Amino acid sequence: MKIKHAAIGTAALALAGVAVAGPALATGSAYTVAVGGSSAAGTHTITAASSGTLSFAVPTLTMGCSSAAVPASPVSTVASGTGITDIASINKINFSGCTGPGGSLTVTTVGSWKLHGTGAATSGATDVVAGHVDNITATVSNAVCRFTVTGKADGSFDEAAQKLTVAETGFTGNLKVSNVTGCLGQVVNGQNANFSGVFNVASADGAINVS
Repeated sequence: MKIKHAAIGTAALALAGVAVAGPALATGSAYTVAVGGSSAAGTHTITAASSGTLSFAVPTLTMGCSSAAVPASPVSTVASGTGITDIASINKINFSGCTGPGGSLTVTTVGSWKLHGTGAATSGATDVVAGHVDNITATVSNAVCRFTVTGKADGSFDEAAQKLTVAETGFTGNLKVSNVTGCLGQVVNGQNANFSGVFNVASADGAINVS
């Protein structure tokens, strides 16, 4: 995915999403997006696979997953054309090997997560462009612990490597915990959360170039 020159406005840097009370306003710059060299208006299927482990943390506890992937079904897409703000719509992420209070955890993503860019980029293919994933909602559960995470996550996109890095750190309040049941007292409603991981992104129609 290439994210190049921000054409409209500026917005807060982040790869993240929704406030606990509900979806946040989409924040991002508008770009011209080309896929496989074409900026004709359309949508293009994408998949992604994590590179290394993923980390999730609240101030009182760090959890993790061994891997995650955006599968071929349900379809996730990248948009091509001009004036594009919702660069990608991620409609499912499968997490594996997740552990936390009580042992193994199941993570279920909800809704369509949106990839927005906020950083400047050139017409070249080697930019690392700041952005965020909006509209994040995920439920984490096992027999003794259940909670929901909503919000957005800061990150960046490396055009040369076609890697999306999610790096929501510092307990900024971009991600929030709610609907906590159990969890041995280690996860609490209202806590800020961190989330980090790296994803290799691929489009069936070719390289994604945003300018």
